[in-house]
Amino acid sequence: MTTVVRMSEQLVGVERGQFALCDATAPFDGRPWGLPALEGRQFAVNGSGVTVASTVAMHDADVRLELWDAPPPPESGGAPAECVLGVPSGAVTAWAVPHGPVGEPMALDGPGSYAVRVYRYGGGPEARARQEAADPPLFTGLERFVIQLWRCPSSGRPDEGQR
Repeated sequence: MTTVVRMSEQLVGVERGQFALCDATAPFDGRPWGLPALEGRQFAVNGSGVTVASTVAMHDADVRLELWDAPPPPESGGAPAECVLGVPSGAVTAWAVPHGPVGEPMALDGPGSYAVRVYRYGGGPEARARQEAADPPLFTGLERFVIQLWRCPSSGRPDEGQR
């Protein structure tokens, strides 16, 4: 049975319809302007970071990062998107575009490649309409993301096989 090893919940600023999940030692130089255009994709891998698309241009998204000991079971609802991310430092942090890292980095299971699964809940035209109809405009509670990470099977620890 797979289990959550570590979890972190954060409020992450979304601007230009995106935020990022990056290696904790990723330089701020060239970001956010160096982030890839998402062009209808849920996310894009950019070196040691993943740029995540939001359906609301500017707001604070609830983001939960989860480290799993193996591939987790699917969550109910939401359509996940998956990729592989290289994490040379062994820790990740959420990035608010264009302000940089949010909160403390979350330690993973050491340096290596990790599978990343992103679920998005809420958002869409309904959230944008709620945001615009509110006076003052609404900037929280519009969209929630669950980002699950687990070590790729081919990315063992450096000492693996030396026992």
